[in-house]
This record gives sequence, C-alpha cells and structure tokens, in this order.
Amino acid sequence: MSALRLAVLVAACLSLASAGTRQLQQDNVQPPATLATELSDYRLSESINPVSYNITLRPYLLVSDTKRFTFDGEVWIEVIPNVATRSVYLHSKNLTYSVSEYWAKPTGVAVPTPVKFGAINETNYDTDIVMLSTVDMLAVGQAYILHFVYTGVMEDDMHGFYRSSYVDDNNETKWLGSTQFQTNHARRAFPSFDEPQFKATFNVTLRRHYTFNTVSNTRQVSSTPSTEAGYFDDVYATTPKMSTYILAFIISEFTARKDDKFGVLARPEYYSQTQYSFNVGPKILAEIGKYLNLDYYTLGNDKMDMAAIPDFSAGAMENWGLLTYRERSLLVDESATTLASRQAIAAVVAHEQAHMWFGDLVTCQWWSYTWLNEGFARYFQYFGTAFVEKEWELEKQFVVDQIQSVMAMDSLNATNPMTDNNTYTPAHLGRMFNSISYNKGATFIRMIEHLMGPESFQKSLQEYLKQYSYQSSRPEYLLQSWQQNWSESRFNASSQLIFESFTTQVGYPLVTANMATDGKSVSFTQKRFLLKANDGADASLEYTVPITYSNNLNNNFVNTTPKFILNPGRTATVTFANPLTWIIANVQQTGYYRVNYTETNWRAIRTALFAANWTYIHEINRAQVVDDLFNLARASYVSYDLALEVLEYLETEINYIPWTSAFNGFNYLSIRLGNDTNNFGSYIQSLTHKAYQKLGFNETSADSALDIYLRTKVLTWACRYGSADCIRQAKNYFNSLSTVPKNIRATVYCVGLREGGTAEFDALYQKFKTETVATEETLLQNSFGCVKTNDLITRVFNLVLSDEIRRQDKSSVLATLYTENNENVSPVFALVTKEFEALATAMGGYSAVATVISNIASRFTEQKQYDDLQTFNRANSAKFGSSASTLTAAEATVLENLQWSEAKLGVFRTYLAERNGSAIVSAFSALTVLLMALATLLRQ
Repeated sequence: MSALRLAVLVAACLSLASAGTRQLQQDNVQPPATLATELSDYRLSESINPVSYNITLRPYLLVSDTKRFTFDGEVWIEVIPNVATRSVYLHSKNLTYSVSEYWAKPTGVAVPTPVKFGAINETNYDTDIVMLSTVDMLAVGQAYILHFVYTGVMEDDMHGFYRSSYVDDNNETKWLGSTQFQTNHARRAFPSFDEPQFKATFNVTLRRHYTFNTVSNTRQVSSTPSTEAGYFDDVYATTPKMSTYILAFIISEFTARKDDKFGVLARPEYYSQTQYSFNVGPKILAEIGKYLNLDYYTLGNDKMDMAAIPDFSAGAMENWGLLTYRERSLLVDESATTLASRQAIAAVVAHEQAHMWFGDLVTCQWWSYTWLNEGFARYFQYFGTAFVEKEWELEKQFVVDQIQSVMAMDSLNATNPMTDNNTYTPAHLGRMFNSISYNKGATFIRMIEHLMGPESFQKSLQEYLKQYSYQSSRPEYLLQSWQQNWSESRFNASSQLIFESFTTQVGYPLVTANMATDGKSVSFTQKRFLLKANDGADASLEYTVPITYSNNLNNNFVNTTPKFILNPGRTATVTFANPLTWIIANVQQTGYYRVNYTETNWRAIRTALFAANWTYIHEINRAQVVDDLFNLARASYVSYDLALEVLEYLETEINYIPWTSAFNGFNYLSIRLGNDTNNFGSYIQSLTHKAYQKLGFNETSADSALDIYLRTKVLTWACRYGSADCIRQAKNYFNSLSTVPKNIRATVYCVGLREGGTAEFDALYQKFKTETVATEETLLQNSFGCVKTNDLITRVFNLVLSDEIRRQDKSSVLATLYTENNENVSPVFALVTKEFEALATAMGGYSAVATVISNIASRFTEQKQYDDLQTFNRANSAKFGSSASTLTAAEATVLENLQWSEAKLGVFRTYLAERNGSAIVSAFSALTVLLMALATLLRQ
C-alpha cells in the first residue's frame, strides 16, 4: 500500500514540475506588394459589343495524339458596333490563327461573303489585346460575324483551357481538360472580349474521343458521331447572357452522381465521396434562392453541376451551372473527413452558389469592384450555409474568421480600398482578389445589414438583383438599392457617407470611449487605427461610423441597432442617469472598428470577465476585447502590462470564439519570441488549463461543433508548448494510426512527427502515399512540416520540389516547415535560398518563390537572419524580375520586426518570467506539501 501511495505522489510531483518549450504558428497573411503604375491601354475599347459566341473545341489528350496537349478551336462571334469604326479590339493569348475573317450578318437565307481582316493588325503582348483592321467601315448598329480558326496549348499551369491528371486504381495516369478563366484567361481558349462588362451568350460544341465524356455550363442537347473516326460532337444549350470568365467545360472520364437537375462529378474512384455535396448543394441553392426571392432554375439555366478537379489553382470557381472545385473542397468521406473540413466544404459550396446571383447574374462592371461579387459570396458562405447547417454557429465564426483576420492587413500602408479604380494590369487584377474584397467586403455588408435591419436589407437585395439581372453593376447601384429601403430612423441620412467612407477609403477607425470619472457620461472620438505609426499610411483618415454599445446597467448584447453615428472630426458624448462601472462598444462586433477605453474602464471589464458567466458579456464581445487588446498593445495604444492583465481572464474561458481571437493574438507574440519560448510555454499551459481539462482528447455526444473545434486548437497549443499529458496521449494515438479519431488527427500527426524521427515520418508518409480521401491527403501532407531534424526538413523540402506534391499544394506544404516549429525558420530559409531556382521551376515561377522568402523572413528574430536575407537579395534579386520588389519589401519588414521586438518584447518577456516565477513558487509549495505527506505516510 505504501509503495502504491508513493507512486501516486511521485507522479503528482512530476506533473506539477513538468513544463516544456513548444510553439504554434499559423501562416501570416501578407499585404499585397506595391504594384506598377496602371495603364489605360489594358482596357478594351467599348466601340464594339459582343452579342454571342459559337465555339467548337477539339482537345488532344490521348497518348497516341501527335498534337498532344494542344487543342483546335473555331469561333464565330456576333458583334454590334456602337460607333463607326475600322478597328476591332479583342483579347487573345497564345493562340495561333489559320483563319481570321468577318462579314456582315446576313438577313434571311443570304450566304455571307467572308472578308479577311486588313493587313494592319497589331498585338500588344503586355495587354493581350489584338487590333484587327477591317477593309470597310463597320456601321453603327449593324451585326457582324467575326470568324476565327486557331490552335492553342493545354498548359499545366491551371489557367485557361488546361490539362490535369490523376492516377487511377490501376496505377494508370488519366488526363483531362478543364478550365479556369477568371480573371483574364478565357483569351487563352478563344479570342474574346475578355472583360466582365462584355456579356454575351455562348454556344459550345466539344469534340471528344469516345472514351471521354464532357460537361459545360448548360445542359447537353445532343451528342453525335463526328466526321473524325472514334469521336463525338457534344453540343450544349445556349447559356444565359454572361461574362467570358464564367464559361467552363471539362473533358474527362469522370462519373457523376446526378438527378434531373443537380450533379456532382469526380474521378470514378471518388464517387462515394460525392454524397455529402450532392445532399447539401441543392438545399443551399434552394435556400439562397428563397432568401433572394429568385429561384436559381428561373435564371436561364436549368441544371447545376459541381466538379472536383485534381489540379485546380483556385479553391473553387463560380462558372454558371458548372462549379469547379479542388477535390478537397468538394469531397467528403464520412470516416475520415473532419467536421472542420465538412464545414469548409459546405461553406465553399455556398460561396460558389451565391455567385450565381452575385457575380453571374449581376456582375461587377470591372475588377475595381470585385467586392460586389466576392463580398456577397463570402457573406453567404457563412449566412447561406447557416440556412441549412444550423448547428455550426456560423454567425459567430464569421467574426473571428473574417472581421478580425482582415483588420491586420487593413491597418497597414500596403492595403487597398474595396473600390479601387487603380486596377488595370494582371497584377492589379490579382491584387483585387485579396481579403479586402472578400473579408472586408463581407464585413461591410454585414455592418449594413445590422444598420438597415434584416428585413429592409433582404428586400433591397431582391430589388437590386431584379433591376440589374444580366447586366454589370457598380457600387453606386447597390447603394441606391439599399437607400430605397433604408429607414430614416436607422440613419438613412448618413447612408452615403457611411458607404463611401468604408468602400472608397482604406482602413478603419479606432473609436475611443472615454468614460468620465463619475461614470455618468462617455465621450466617443475616432482616429484611423494603424499598426505601424510610420509606415507611410495616411493617419488623417476618418470615417462615418455607426456606434453600438452595452454597459453594466443594461447588459444588452442582443440589440445591434446603432445608437448614433460618429461623424468625422466630431466628439459624441452620451450621458447616463446612473453612473456606469464599464461600457463595451461595438455590440457583437457588428461595426468595422476597434475600440479603446480609459484604463479604469479596462480594469472594470477585467473584473466583469472574471465574474460568473463573464457577467453575461457576449462571447463575440469577449473575442472582440481579446483581439482589440492584442492589437492595441502591439500598436502602443495601450501598455502590454494592462493588456496582459485583462487577458488573464482567459484562465476562465472555455468558449471557442474568444479563444480563437486569443490564439491569433498569441501567435504574433510567439513568432517574435523565436526559440525563446520556455516561459511562454508555461504561460500557455496555465491559460488553457481549464479548457484542456474540460475538453481533453475524447469527443462526446454532448460536444457542439465549436467544442470540437476548440478541442483541436487547445490540444495543438498544449502539446506544442510542452504539456506532458497532451504529448503522452497524442503519441499513444499516433502508435495506432489507423484508429486516430478524425477530429484530432491534425494534432496527433504533428505531435508524432515533432516528437519522433524517421520511423514516424515513414509511417505517415506511407499513409499519405496510399490515401484515397482528398481531405485526409491534405491533412497528411500539411503535417509533414512538423518534423524538426535537418534530415527530415530536407526530405520534406525535396517532396515539395517533386511531383508527389501537386503544384496547387506546394506553398501550403512548404509553409508548414517554417510555421510549425520556430527552430525550422533558419534551416528552411537556407534550403529555399540555396535551391530557389529549382523551387521556381516546381512552383511555377519566381513570384511564388519571392512570396515564400517574404513569408519566412517575416518570422526572423535575429540580426544574422536579416544579414542573410540582404546577402541573398544582393546576389540574386535580378533573377526575380518584377518580383524583386517583394524581396526588398521583406527586408523592410524584417527590420521593422527587429525594431519592434527591441522596443516591446522585453515587457512581455518580463511578464512571462514573473508569472512563471510565481508558478514555480506555487509548484514548489505544492511539492513541499506532497513530500511532507509522503514522509508522514512512510513513518506510518
């Protein structure tokens, strides 16, 4: 009995004393680089409008094809001039023409007389614009037919009409042809007016070998043997009037799970994984249609297909009636796909389906207004999915996923406005597909919904879509639709000022709520929030801001109707009959702004958060307090001492939303600490102790979705930062790889590799090589970066260089090598800079490598690392062309980070040391008690 008691007591002593050094890091979202001066020549002339395209394509995909991976094309384009002209301007890229002619569209049965375009033909290879001259003047209002016969190349770069492949169950490589035309790649498949405002109808004919099948935007109307032996011509119904970038077609050996209207297509081996998308897709499509009072199947296309493509550059694409996805973004296996991946799949389905209305039916006139497409799609990605999947609390997740994540980027000089008229070149177009158009766009839309009220907001969207169907739109058109349904009692008078201040200006405000010493009044002021005081950003910007608040007297975190509008240059003072203890502004973070308070108010909030049930402060506002404090301290608006004191409340927190904000905030600090994370590890274990004890490793039937997500985060951080219990349990699970519960696999796989060696890596690698579930394959390959030895780091890097990792996945797999363990930053930088030319070949260009180097450099914490970056840049930046600016910007970022750490990190380190010292004293006190008890037992 004494021996048993001794063992128990020793184990207790060891658990009290154990603390390790581990680090968690997620990818930084890098701000867009400064781009070249805009050129109006990149825009097409508006002198001619297309009416319709009739396209026939014949790809060469067979091993026996002498022209393999090319395609033949023929197109007839009906156009109508707006002005008398002899010049036809259209887009063409990498196409070789054998016929180039035109004629006036005949009436009746008259036979046309083709006329070759004149000798003065010009091609601008920067803009991809071809100028063709006509023999005679084209008459205003007269219809003409442009006719071209040409050939093109099916590249493997996932743009235009490109080739993709997979290996089937018989170990045979299967090739297919697919498309990705957004933003400016339709011109690689056929000559076109390749801008979103030039809408037309499309008639598509695809010639295929009998072993293939085809699919396009609309329903197939016929398939007949062609004049070429063994081939069929598949003809598709005329599309609705739409932009070039949403035309799509696939030639493959895919199988489809279908009913009369809806289908999900994938490689045959993955058929079983199409069930969930096939179930949820029609439901989401129907619910969004109900909300908008515009059923999808009434818009001019009577079918909807969704296809999983092995090689796909985007996450997914909103081609009208033929949505295309990465395989992991569409396919679900019930035994392997995590709940988080299932949610992500439902969300991306909702995103792409929302585009049927916002983007396809009503299209941004130019990419300057990308947010009119992507902001709404991102909004419905959450709130459209929530129509069907009601248990995921997506309205809460939206805040930490979308609002808080974009605020970091939008507080730097490198941001751009939502409406950005400086948009011309392909680089500009690429910039517009960033988190400003997506996250900020959706955030702004949500803010307007709460400002207008949900019923008025919904009605205005219904009217907007009906008014601009089959047309292109500008932001002012949306504002007008909103204003027509915007109640005067909800500040319609300020609607245009609110709209313009957030869409045409960069950034967002920091609202300061100054409570009077007697607590009977609060004064609200604003200034632009900037993370860096001297990065060149315009600090003078101000905004028209809808203000909401709650306080200890009413404690109402449900009413999100704004109390008043804070105008630029004004102070707004609110008085109260009874004195307040605390006030929290921005109820449920429905406004796009941060909030600061007096020190007294902050300390009162701390007290409230330590009280029972956090004084019923809404979990979104608890997350807001956490996120605001981390960033206010980082930018020197409040002291780190005050911020860390308030954040101590996290010891009591067991909810996913605030903890997500906390982990994001700690993430930045953990990067800056570099390899010096001993005290930080103890701190993280202490803060997460209650949540860790509540959740553990074992999922229960009582767990909500957010409990399951929080378990993954807490386990990841606890194991990373040395929790002996966490590491022990994770390693036990790793020892039986085939039975690891799916929702904790990310943690288990990573711990197995971080704490193991070659044998553990080989086990996970073999599982990866035989994996047939797309989401699990992604999880496995993104776990490879958890390795820590130089040999295994090199091995993973070489995998990225090889064809074993698809090009679309190389950047994410490589990123895990330097984000999962701080110790890997320098070794990975050395590998990347030594093998940068091979990496450029593997990743498709020097631009991708420059981004990798910039991302690694953003994690530098030592002067030597900065010196190494400068040395590399001096020797090699000329090889990077225009991407050299990314390398130069990386140097500035490193220098800023080093200066920030020198100025700020000491306070955090001191706090950690003092807190850890107290913990050690407490541990030794407990140890003393245990030893005394042990001595007493032994004497007995």
